[in-house]
Amino acid sequence: MKFFIKLILAFFFSFVNGYAVASPLIIRLTDTATVVGPNISIGEVADLIGSGSGNSERVRRLIVAKAAPAGDTATITQQYIKICLRREGFLLTDFDFDGADSSKVLTQSQEFYPSTLLPEIKKFILKQVQEESANVDVKLAGQDKEIILPAGDIKSNFRPTFSGKYEGQVILTAELEVNGRLQKVLPLHVDIEIFHPVVVTTRRLEKGDEFGPENVAIVRTPSSKILLGSLSQLNYVTGRTAAVPLVPGTILRYSDIFDPPVIVHGSIVQAVVRYGNVELRVDARAVEDGKAGDSIRVENTDSHKVLKGKVLDEKTVLVDQNSP
Repeated sequence: MKFFIKLILAFFFSFVNGYAVASPLIIRLTDTATVVGPNISIGEVADLIGSGSGNSERVRRLIVAKAAPAGDTATITQQYIKICLRREGFLLTDFDFDGADSSKVLTQSQEFYPSTLLPEIKKFILKQVQEESANVDVKLAGQDKEIILPAGDIKSNFRPTFSGKYEGQVILTAELEVNGRLQKVLPLHVDIEIFHPVVVTTRRLEKGDEFGPENVAIVRTPSSKILLGSLSQLNYVTGRTAAVPLVPGTILRYSDIFDPPVIVHGSIVQAVVRYGNVELRVDARAVEDGKAGDSIRVENTDSHKVLKGKVLDEKTVLVDQNSP
């Protein structure tokens, strides 16, 4: 409770009469700590709260003693920390001291490899991209170098990327805590592939060949290899024909599928002419080919006037005179 009161007061007195003033840096000594050695710094045995006129990082790295031999403990007291701060030229009035009067500091280390973070990395990325686990593949790029950390429970926190990109090779930043204390900020080079289902040819097809189960299949493919217009449903492809020759492994796109016009040049169609609230139907001859949704020219068979309309189906073209 005493610590939280000091923390609140530190924030309260950081502004006086509208002017910002430097609040004391709170040094909270822990009862126990674990270090790798060979030295002990303040940041390894105490929590630092506040900025302390910008000196917090310098204080955090200040070495106060030699670490004990591996497996043994050393004792660090608040009084000794004050002596070290004075020795480095700090004013004790710039600090508030809290926590334990002394800390038992064990010298004990553990080996850590970044690859052990892969499950946590993937969990973090899945949350960012909102994809199913089966659609995302995550690998570490580069060597899996050994890192020495103090003994204890390791917890990792990941910072979002600056670009917001989570595909291809990205750099993630992992904050490694041991027993609740930040020990290392670790940049990680990560290769991320997001897979999506696409229709792919499984054998060679010539122009005009029909698509079917014997020559096309759904394959999960990294999105980096998927081009605009790629198809993801077999039912759109099956029974239709190839517009061009295709080699095995081709990701099918709309342009690879023969899509014949529903109206061909010279055919007789119904032209539905709209003008205001009036709608007339006249016979017309198609001047050009067109698929559903295309705009084509048609010629009135009586007046020979050429109009432009939208193909509705194989027999109907809408000529809307109300459209600009």
